[in-house]
Amino acid sequence: MLYRPGTALDAEQSDFTEVTLGSRTAYQGSFLEVFHDRVRLPNGAETDREYILHHGASAIIPLLDEETLLLEYQFRYPQRQHYYELPAGKLDPGEDPLAAAQRELLEETGYRAADWKRLVCLDQCIAYTTEKITFYMARNLSYEAPRRDEEEFLETLALPLSEAYAWIESGKICDAKTVSGLLWFKAFGNHLKSL
Repeated sequence: MLYRPGTALDAEQSDFTEVTLGSRTAYQGSFLEVFHDRVRLPNGAETDREYILHHGASAIIPLLDEETLLLEYQFRYPQRQHYYELPAGKLDPGEDPLAAAQRELLEETGYRAADWKRLVCLDQCIAYTTEKITFYMARNLSYEAPRRDEEEFLETLALPLSEAYAWIESGKICDAKTVSGLLWFKAFGNHLKSL
Protein backbone atom coordinates (compact mmCIF):
# COMPACT_ATOMS: atom_id res chain seq x y z
CA MET A 1 0.00 0.00 0.00
CA LEU A 2 1.43 3.39 -0.94
CA TYR A 3 0.83 6.37 1.27
CA ARG A 4 -0.74 9.28 -0.53
CA PRO A 5 -1.16 12.67 1.17
CA GLY A 6 -4.70 13.13 2.40
CA THR A 7 -5.44 9.42 2.87
CA ALA A 8 -5.52 7.41 6.06
CA LEU A 9 -2.69 4.96 6.60
CA ASP A 10 -2.83 2.18 9.14
CA ALA A 11 0.44 0.36 8.54
CA GLU A 12 -0.36 -2.36 11.06
CA GLN A 13 -3.19 -3.59 8.83
CA SER A 14 -0.65 -4.52 6.15
CA ASP A 15 0.99 -7.93 6.43
CA PHE A 16 4.39 -8.24 4.78
CA THR A 17 5.39 -11.33 6.77
CA GLU A 18 7.91 -13.65 5.13
CA VAL A 19 7.47 -17.38 5.80
CA THR A 20 10.55 -19.50 6.57
CA LEU A 21 10.77 -22.51 4.26
CA GLY A 22 14.15 -23.77 5.43
CA SER A 23 17.03 -22.68 7.64
CA ARG A 24 20.64 -23.76 8.02
CA THR A 25 23.67 -22.55 9.92
CA ALA A 26 26.09 -21.05 7.42
CA TYR A 27 28.77 -20.28 10.02
CA GLN A 28 29.18 -21.05 13.72
CA GLY A 29 31.81 -19.07 15.61
CA SER A 30 32.54 -18.55 19.28
CA PHE A 31 30.67 -15.23 19.26
CA LEU A 32 28.26 -15.27 16.32
CA GLU A 33 26.14 -17.72 14.37
CA VAL A 34 25.17 -16.89 10.78
CA PHE A 35 22.02 -18.38 9.26
CA HIS A 36 21.01 -18.82 5.64
CA ASP A 37 17.23 -19.16 5.28
CA ARG A 38 14.93 -19.72 2.32
CA VAL A 39 11.71 -17.69 2.62
CA ARG A 40 8.42 -17.17 0.82
CA LEU A 41 7.61 -13.51 0.22
CA PRO A 42 4.09 -12.05 0.59
CA ASN A 43 3.64 -12.21 -3.21
CA GLY A 44 4.46 -15.96 -3.26
CA ALA A 45 7.99 -15.62 -4.68
CA GLU A 46 10.92 -17.24 -2.87
CA THR A 47 14.28 -15.74 -1.92
CA ASP A 48 17.17 -16.15 0.50
CA ARG A 49 17.82 -14.32 3.76
CA GLU A 50 21.10 -14.27 5.69
CA TYR A 51 21.30 -12.97 9.24
CA ILE A 52 23.37 -13.13 12.38
CA LEU A 53 21.93 -14.68 15.53
CA HIS A 54 22.98 -12.54 18.49
CA HIS A 55 21.90 -13.12 22.10
CA GLY A 56 21.57 -9.41 22.77
CA ALA A 57 23.53 -6.88 24.77
CA SER A 58 23.25 -4.31 27.50
CA ALA A 59 24.57 -0.77 27.35
CA ILE A 60 24.98 1.62 30.24
CA ILE A 61 24.69 5.39 30.53
CA PRO A 62 26.84 5.80 33.67
CA LEU A 63 26.49 9.20 35.32
CA LEU A 64 29.34 10.30 37.56
CA ASP A 65 27.09 13.20 38.57
CA GLU A 66 23.95 14.74 37.06
CA GLU A 67 25.86 16.32 34.17
CA THR A 68 28.89 14.05 33.68
CA LEU A 69 29.00 10.86 31.67
CA LEU A 70 31.56 8.04 31.81
CA LEU A 71 32.61 6.86 28.34
CA GLU A 72 35.08 4.34 26.97
CA TYR A 73 37.65 4.73 24.21
CA GLN A 74 38.69 1.55 22.44
CA PHE A 75 39.85 0.04 19.16
CA ARG A 76 37.31 -1.91 17.12
CA TYR A 77 38.94 -4.36 14.77
CA PRO A 78 36.25 -4.70 12.03
CA GLN A 79 36.38 -0.94 11.36
CA ARG A 80 40.13 -0.65 12.15
CA GLN A 81 39.60 2.49 14.22
CA HIS A 82 39.10 3.78 17.76
CA TYR A 83 35.66 4.71 19.08
CA TYR A 84 34.13 6.61 21.98
CA GLU A 85 31.41 4.36 23.37
CA LEU A 86 29.05 3.71 26.21
CA PRO A 87 30.11 0.73 28.34
CA ALA A 88 28.34 -2.31 26.93
CA GLY A 89 28.61 -6.02 26.48
CA LYS A 90 26.87 -9.05 25.09
CA LEU A 91 24.53 -11.23 27.09
CA ASP A 92 25.38 -14.82 27.74
CA PRO A 93 22.55 -17.11 26.52
CA GLY A 94 19.62 -16.69 28.93
CA GLU A 95 21.34 -13.95 30.95
CA ASP A 96 19.26 -11.14 32.45
CA PRO A 97 20.08 -7.80 30.73
CA LEU A 98 20.42 -5.95 34.06
CA ALA A 99 22.84 -8.55 35.41
CA ALA A 100 24.88 -8.21 32.21
CA ALA A 101 24.89 -4.41 32.52
CA GLN A 102 26.10 -4.58 36.12
CA ARG A 103 28.80 -7.09 35.20
CA GLU A 104 30.00 -5.10 32.18
CA LEU A 105 30.15 -1.78 34.04
CA LEU A 106 32.37 -3.30 36.72
CA GLU A 107 34.53 -5.32 34.32
CA GLU A 108 35.15 -2.50 31.86
CA THR A 109 35.23 0.63 34.02
CA GLY A 110 35.81 -0.56 37.58
CA TYR A 111 32.62 1.14 38.80
CA ARG A 112 29.61 -0.24 40.63
CA ALA A 113 26.32 1.64 40.61
CA ALA A 114 23.91 1.82 43.53
CA ASP A 115 21.01 2.99 41.35
CA TRP A 116 19.91 1.38 38.07
CA LYS A 117 17.06 2.40 35.77
CA ARG A 118 16.04 0.52 32.62
CA LEU A 119 15.58 3.01 29.79
CA VAL A 120 14.74 1.30 26.49
CA CYS A 121 15.48 -1.76 24.37
CA LEU A 122 16.47 -0.99 20.76
CA ASP A 123 16.99 -3.21 17.71
CA GLN A 124 20.31 -1.96 16.35
CA CYS A 125 20.65 -3.52 12.87
CA ILE A 126 17.29 -4.93 11.82
CA ALA A 127 18.35 -5.93 8.30
CA TYR A 128 20.95 -8.53 9.27
CA THR A 129 21.04 -9.35 12.98
CA THR A 130 18.73 -10.31 15.85
CA GLU A 131 20.74 -8.14 18.27
CA LYS A 132 18.73 -6.12 20.76
CA ILE A 133 20.45 -3.73 23.16
CA THR A 134 18.82 -2.87 26.47
CA PHE A 135 19.95 0.51 27.80
CA TYR A 136 20.28 1.36 31.49
CA MET A 137 21.06 4.53 33.40
CA ALA A 138 23.51 3.90 36.27
CA ARG A 139 23.98 6.44 39.07
CA ASN A 140 25.67 6.75 42.45
CA LEU A 141 28.85 5.17 41.17
CA SER A 142 31.65 3.93 43.39
CA TYR A 143 35.05 2.94 42.03
CA GLU A 144 36.71 -0.38 42.75
CA ALA A 145 38.95 -1.55 39.90
CA PRO A 146 38.35 -2.84 36.37
CA ARG A 147 38.09 -6.61 35.93
CA ARG A 148 38.80 -6.70 32.22
CA ASP A 149 39.42 -9.76 30.12
CA GLU A 150 43.07 -10.21 29.17
CA GLU A 151 42.18 -9.40 25.54
CA GLU A 152 40.29 -6.19 26.40
CA PHE A 153 42.10 -2.87 26.11
CA LEU A 154 40.32 0.42 26.70
CA GLU A 155 40.46 3.75 28.49
CA THR A 156 37.65 5.50 30.34
CA LEU A 157 36.97 9.22 30.35
CA ALA A 158 34.58 11.58 32.07
CA LEU A 159 32.75 13.91 29.72
CA PRO A 160 30.00 16.47 30.30
CA LEU A 161 26.74 15.28 28.75
CA SER A 162 26.55 18.53 26.76
CA GLU A 163 29.98 17.75 25.27
CA ALA A 164 28.92 14.19 24.41
CA TYR A 165 25.92 15.56 22.51
CA ALA A 166 28.22 17.99 20.67
CA TRP A 167 30.54 15.07 19.81
CA ILE A 168 27.55 13.22 18.32
CA GLU A 169 26.66 16.27 16.23
CA SER A 170 30.24 16.63 14.96
CA GLY A 171 30.64 12.89 14.27
CA LYS A 172 33.34 12.36 16.88
CA ILE A 173 30.96 9.89 18.55
CA CYS A 174 29.68 7.69 15.71
CA ASP A 175 29.10 4.28 17.31
CA ALA A 176 25.44 3.45 16.63
CA LYS A 177 24.58 2.12 20.10
CA THR A 178 26.18 5.15 21.77
CA VAL A 179 24.49 7.63 19.45
CA SER A 180 21.06 6.00 19.73
CA GLY A 181 21.31 5.50 23.49
CA LEU A 182 22.47 9.04 24.24
CA LEU A 183 20.01 10.71 21.88
CA TRP A 184 17.16 8.64 23.37
CA PHE A 185 18.35 9.72 26.81
CA LYS A 186 18.52 13.38 25.76
CA ALA A 187 15.01 13.25 24.30
CA PHE A 188 13.20 11.09 26.84
CA GLY A 189 15.35 10.13 29.80
CA ASN A 190 16.83 13.30 31.16
CA HIS A 191 13.90 13.76 33.58
CA LEU A 192 14.82 10.39 35.12
CA LYS A 193 17.94 11.93 36.70
CA SER A 194 15.70 13.68 39.23
CA LEU A 195 13.94 10.48 40.31
